[in-house]
Amino acid sequence: MASSEPGKPSLPDVPDLLDVPVPAGPPVLAISDLHLPPRRTGDSARTCGVLAARLAAEPGPVTVVLAGDIVELLGFPQATAAEILREHEALCAALTAVTERGGQVIYAIGNHDNELAWDIKTADAVREMTGARLCLAANLVLPSGRKIRVEHGHQLDPYNCFHDQRNCLDTPLGHHIVRQVLPRIEWLGRDWLDGAHEMADPADFPAFVGSRLFYRKLVRHAWWLVLLPVLLLLCLRISEIFELESRYPDTTRWVHGAEVLGYGAVADLIVVAVIIAVVSRRAWTAISELALAERGYGQNRAARQRAVDLTGDGYRGFLSGHTHHPELDKAGSGFYANTGSCTTVVEATITRPGLPPAYLRAQQITWVEITADQVILMAARIQLPGATRLERFAAYGHSQFSATPVQVATWAPGPGSLDTGSSGAGAPGGNDRP
Repeated sequence: MASSEPGKPSLPDVPDLLDVPVPAGPPVLAISDLHLPPRRTGDSARTCGVLAARLAAEPGPVTVVLAGDIVELLGFPQATAAEILREHEALCAALTAVTERGGQVIYAIGNHDNELAWDIKTADAVREMTGARLCLAANLVLPSGRKIRVEHGHQLDPYNCFHDQRNCLDTPLGHHIVRQVLPRIEWLGRDWLDGAHEMADPADFPAFVGSRLFYRKLVRHAWWLVLLPVLLLLCLRISEIFELESRYPDTTRWVHGAEVLGYGAVADLIVVAVIIAVVSRRAWTAISELALAERGYGQNRAARQRAVDLTGDGYRGFLSGHTHHPELDKAGSGFYANTGSCTTVVEATITRPGLPPAYLRAQQITWVEITADQVILMAARIQLPGATRLERFAAYGHSQFSATPVQVATWAPGPGSLDTGSSGAGAPGGNDRP
């Protein structure tokens, strides 16, 4: 507990709701869901480099909002926040430079870094290494007096909400899935269920399994459907290659019979292949319908409704993360913004007609910028290796997003003020978005 003035009750070391006055002029930069690991990887280093460069480009007293799940303490229970941040010193240096220039860094705690809410040592390490003020939620108080509410968003998720976020024994179902279930699943499904812990839509796990079964199991072991017809057709040409009928006239009847049987076998194999394809497609469709909750941008539904409620109470907007689905949309008289994520995500990609969606890995780097007259959503997506040849073929031509951050949506006060970029990220819907 933080010290308090004599005669006044002590206040929590990490307040439930922190009011943050935002000066006029410099923008507010909001990021979330970096999920920084204990050991620096190429992906995490790229993320920190991009964000550090963006922060260095703002010379004034900018306000930086870290909207939760910055350090990954849930997936790596043996790691400490200090160890993680030391591995990503470029981002720490950029954040401390912000405070040295007169800016401020606000850290709204999420569910993967919830240890910051009750462990004083962990919280102090983050404060020291980033210069951030910690809170469970924040109100950004604009010069006009209007407010923007900032929350990570896990409290709107029934699988990850806390009854008491300050209680270290309060562990939502999502905690147990991350720590006990997913590692076991990935171990059992080595080489074909990799990336399960990085899914942007955890509730879409049945469809993920069905897709991987099709692309990495069924097709891999169905090579004979292609090889056998080829061998049979080659065998049927033996008589022509060696001129058996002209050299040995007595074999004409046998060769003709063999050709009839051979072509019949090829036709049978084609029918079998079609049946397997139809059954596989129906099986995948049935499995995919077993999703446990909302998919894709449907995961932002509760946050959109909260934005409508808050703007109805006079707020200018609501900002959250958690779902890894970046979004900027109108909400009542204000806006709803989701910061997306700055980490690796595995999610469904639209494929060629007739093929199941392929679950591919990509690094997503998105953030939100708020100024006096508009809100901007920035996004980039870098495709990562790991997909099979068939998955790459199926998804060819889709998910062609910029590998460098670009503006994809803007919002400004007033009717009809939402403007979406080429990615269509300004409104919910579809998985083929940043």
